[in-house]
Amino acid sequence: MLMLALAIVRSLATSPSPPLASCEFHLVNGRWEGSCGPLFGQPSTMTIAPAKSITTGVWRKGDDPRAVWAGDMTDSGSPNAAIEIEIHRGGSGVLRTEYGWFAVSAYSPASSTLRFQVDTSRELPPSDLDLQIVRRSAAILSSESVWNRADTRVCPTTATSWSIHCAMQRATIEVTGAFHHRRPALEVVRLIVEKRTVGRPYHHRLMDYNNDPSTHLDDVRSLFAEALAQMGPRGQ
Repeated sequence: MLMLALAIVRSLATSPSPPLASCEFHLVNGRWEGSCGPLFGQPSTMTIAPAKSITTGVWRKGDDPRAVWAGDMTDSGSPNAAIEIEIHRGGSGVLRTEYGWFAVSAYSPASSTLRFQVDTSRELPPSDLDLQIVRRSAAILSSESVWNRADTRVCPTTATSWSIHCAMQRATIEVTGAFHHRRPALEVVRLIVEKRTVGRPYHHRLMDYNNDPSTHLDDVRSLFAEALAQMGPRGQ
């Protein structure tokens, strides 16, 4: 699933921008069923329902979504993968998926039909909170004594040492209130790792880079520094 998602991200970055995907849902037995047509290179269907709030962390400072939807998306690569949709003033918002976070526009609810568009040509750029996540992750991994070199992608709340993945998970929860492994901060770091490790047989980029005997703490520090630099002047 991870490698498929990374392949899709690379394809989106190098392919001509596709038109906005048009999504349409209809009310069926209390839930909304529909599709955005082919998404991420494959057909997909979605089932969603109104939700009280986003469960995977605040997107930006001061956000107060006017509508929230939660459910799942089924396609050939990820059956029943969780999705969340948040809508803000003016009908714009975010679709959170296993393939990344993507911009929503033209949100138009009605009594029996729900429509919106999704820009799948690029993932959402980092927000002010993503910058805080990377800075906090760097602070958590401040020394060899707190660096867990044997990551399993399981991050106990009682831990006293952290891998790259677990430091970012802890930082994300501290900054945004919850965690989603595809939020922009993690995507920026993950793609830097991918470029650094071309040709290495990694399965989970953050875990395998963390556990690689050739990775040193200076590499971890430069990883976060490079991510902040990529995020622009606010990341310096």
